[in-house]
Amino acid sequence: MLWQWANNATQVFILDLDGTLMPSAEIDNQCFWQAVFERFGQQDDLPDLHGFQHVTDTGILQEWCTDKLGRCASPQEIDWVKQRFLQLLQTAAKRNPSHFMPLAGVEAWLQAVADHPKTFAAIATGGWGHSARLKLQLSGLDRFGLPLTSSDNAIARTEIMKIAARKLQALHGVKNSTISYIGDGTWDLLASQQLQWGFIGIATGDQAKQLSESGAKLVLTDFSHP
Repeated sequence: MLWQWANNATQVFILDLDGTLMPSAEIDNQCFWQAVFERFGQQDDLPDLHGFQHVTDTGILQEWCTDKLGRCASPQEIDWVKQRFLQLLQTAAKRNPSHFMPLAGVEAWLQAVADHPKTFAAIATGGWGHSARLKLQLSGLDRFGLPLTSSDNAIARTEIMKIAARKLQALHGVKNSTISYIGDGTWDLLASQQLQWGFIGIATGDQAKQLSESGAKLVLTDFSHP
């Protein structure tokens, strides 16, 4: 369980962001696709993220452009989408700040991690770094100073996760640790399985059911469980 830490064992938790630390997954997805459609003059239903090879902002954008436009997005186009995406998130936050409020128990859990001498945490998000930093600021979670790795660092989620773990190793000298990934999507579970890491799901309803049916052994509604 999230709070049951062995005093003598070093444990590492690598955290997803959207839908895991805060209920931002839906608004993030809407703003992302609005920015993409505005830039490329397309308008369609929001694609099913399960259909993408890499469910990361960089991976999704490049795969969508290849499929719809027959080419990759240029660096200038990517920059435009990223900046417009950030503007849309900022507008969404002003309209409804609750999108970016921490899930129940997150702040207490992160404080407990900070206070535990052999427990460490970092963020590995499939989103872009600039939007992740905005969300952490909006939620107030930036005060915990968690190392952040994003799809600016790699396209594949597994690579993002491994980079996050290496950052903790470099910062804290973490060795021979038990690593668990905490996420809300089936792609999070798959990446954890590929890396042979532990996995803790944070989800409710159909999403929780999908995680369980996909092999997740522990799925919680939030971080408030003892």
